[in-house]
Amino acid sequence: MLPSPYSRSAPLRLTVLLLLSALAAPAAVTFPAAAQPQLATTAAGRAYLAYGSGQEIFVARSDDAGATFAAPIKVATVPGLMLGMRRGPRIAAHGDRVTVTINTKDLLAFSSADAGRTWTGPVTINDVPASAREGLHDLASAPDGRLFATWLDLRLGKMALYGADSTDGGLTWNPNETVYRSPEISICECCHPSALFDAAGNLAVMFRNSLDGSRDLWLTTRPAGSKTFSAAVKQGTGTWPLKGCPMDGGDLVARAAGTFDTVWQRAGEIYFQSGAAPELRLAAGKQPVAAPLAADTLVVWQQGPDLWSAQLSPTAPAAVAAAPLAPAARFPALVALPRGGALLAYEHGPDIVVERR
Repeated sequence: MLPSPYSRSAPLRLTVLLLLSALAAPAAVTFPAAAQPQLATTAAGRAYLAYGSGQEIFVARSDDAGATFAAPIKVATVPGLMLGMRRGPRIAAHGDRVTVTINTKDLLAFSSADAGRTWTGPVTINDVPASAREGLHDLASAPDGRLFATWLDLRLGKMALYGADSTDGGLTWNPNETVYRSPEISICECCHPSALFDAAGNLAVMFRNSLDGSRDLWLTTRPAGSKTFSAAVKQGTGTWPLKGCPMDGGDLVARAAGTFDTVWQRAGEIYFQSGAAPELRLAAGKQPVAAPLAADTLVVWQQGPDLWSAQLSPTAPAAVAAAPLAPAARFPALVALPRGGALLAYEHGPDIVVERR
């Protein structure tokens, strides 16, 4: 049996898999005793991996698009660090500026101005103490380096979605703003939100709502130059009546003209939606992530103990060919590489061979 993502009794291994193309053999690198990976890339092709280990946060840098990584650098030791079930670090990079955010009872930011060699912080993002104590958040970087953090917030006693911007790489943050507040009691209490800028600076934020007894994914957007989020829109045509939280968010892919692809779980099934197109069922599974591959979209999710994937083409959107990707793996993270392909990271159990194929 694989150890729990909360367990430190057996070392976890983090496999970083470079998907260069369907014909190329991907490289793989292992990071021992690591959990909850997150990835970021820069326009120049540099890649970063952030992860947690116990109460410590690490970042490893790659200057060759993930084929090799330098030795990880410890960002900080953080007492009370939340780690597991998508709780853990988030990372963004722009030029030599790198920002990592993590949760304790508060949402904290660490910053590097020298490509991850040295770090300053923490800076507290939430302006009401302990309001981010659920520990679930996301971090997005705009093409000009602006940052947006969003998190589940309890300052009003019921769960709502809040956010804040930074224009200096996370050294300072603007006052907190409400991204979405439920017209009923609260949004879903423990599913991570997702945030993403497109190439024009339009921002999308997706979260799991709790309305009329259902737990569906909803999307709100903020146009470039605006300070106002749009009315949230439910993703997909179906709904998921559920008493409780599935602890599973979704992911976003930016497309042209301020439109976004979304991928999420509903009732144990993975669904994909591109803009206003009808939803598309991919397979059974949970914890989906997605990234653009040229005009296609690569989706990776957990199915049983393994990771599976599908590459979706806009010319044949209903032709879903799901295939096994990595055995005995969980909590994938996925990011597109600027020169093509994608970088995938995921938790892997101990004593598993890491292959470069």
